[in-house]
Amino acid sequence: MSHKGHDTVFHNREQAGRQVFEEEHHQSQNLVDELLPPGEIEFLSVTSDSVSLSWGSPEGLTGPQRFRVTWGCEGQTTSSLRVKGGYRLEISGLKPGEKYQFNVVTEGDDGRQSRLVSASVITVVPSPRQLKVDQIGATSFTLHWSKAEGMEQTPQRFLISHCCHGTEPTTDITEDCNKTLFDLEPNNQYTVSVSTVLTNGEQSKPVFSTICTSK
Repeated sequence: MSHKGHDTVFHNREQAGRQVFEEEHHQSQNLVDELLPPGEIEFLSVTSDSVSLSWGSPEGLTGPQRFRVTWGCEGQTTSSLRVKGGYRLEISGLKPGEKYQFNVVTEGDDGRQSRLVSASVITVVPSPRQLKVDQIGATSFTLHWSKAEGMEQTPQRFLISHCCHGTEPTTDITEDCNKTLFDLEPNNQYTVSVSTVLTNGEQSKPVFSTICTSK
């Protein structure tokens, strides 16, 4: 008696079963081979021209890992560095008052990369220097200051604020490094501040001085 038909059915089932097993094994192998991403990015320090950042080890992995760090801000070419066996990096040569995005991926020996982790930070805008006051009169005085070190060629303006006790601050903007304030009250103590303002609107922390007008 011939069993050829039964043999064909059995062979087809066996082949189909083998194919399903191989597909499942392949998918499982892909999961095993998938590189785990780094932990979250943390900014350790931020200055006007540098950022120090760290990131966590990929969950469950031990031993030295290799990472690729890329960074840049809008409208500029991105930069990239490889970090092996460490979890932190200090990057210098940045521009003040710019928002930088940092991406970190785990990188395999064969060039494969994990899903990236990302974080952004704005570099510090440096404050003006050497705030001085002269020509103090009963109703006016003149402020002088210098641009922050390294900012001499950077387009910027300055926000000036002044007030006396119990009054709302009066503000003004200038591109110069001096400003004369008028219409003040005689024999009154004024608090003045000057901040750097970049073309993108980012501001520095103010520098302060206290002046008393003459009688």
